[in-house]
Amino acid sequence: MEEPKAMPFRLPPGCRFYPAEEELLHDYLAGKNAGAGGGARSEGNFSDHIRELELYKHDPFDLPSSACYAYGSGGRKTHWFCYVGNAAAAAAAGRGSGAKRRAKSGFWRRKVRSKAVVGRGGKGDLGTRTTFVFYLGNSSKTAVKTDWILYEYAPIERIKEIKLGLVAFSIGIVNHLDN
Repeated sequence: MEEPKAMPFRLPPGCRFYPAEEELLHDYLAGKNAGAGGGARSEGNFSDHIRELELYKHDPFDLPSSACYAYGSGGRKTHWFCYVGNAAAAAAAGRGSGAKRRAKSGFWRRKVRSKAVVGRGGKGDLGTRTTFVFYLGNSSKTAVKTDWILYEYAPIERIKEIKLGLVAFSIGIVNHLDN
């Protein structure tokens, strides 16, 4: 895997890209689904900071550096953020219930049911978060569970059916997304 230091946009020194769930759904995914991330960025629209990626054609350990964001002390920890079309997620799920998504050399298995993400102060549902764990191998019986986690965010109002994926390696990560 190449060194995950590249970012799709530059932040000032000392700043890290580490949005909360509410920000991911409201500020990024809602703008992308509304089509606002397509051209010139308007003030307050940051949806184009995250790139579209055919997530399920990659293994988590081979994701491109253009989707990688460093955070933590000295930027030693990384997350990969990307937009994924609902059609791609459905194709990766195949005929199943959506509890499993095929990837290049394994699959993502849903860990728990989707959880509602609510706005500040408990004001209304903004969307859902579904957690997946990556398994190496094609057979459910022989696959090996890994420490790779995928959080898939979907908005309540599905205009263009675009989802947001957040991939993280779980060992040593203190993740504010796991409430």
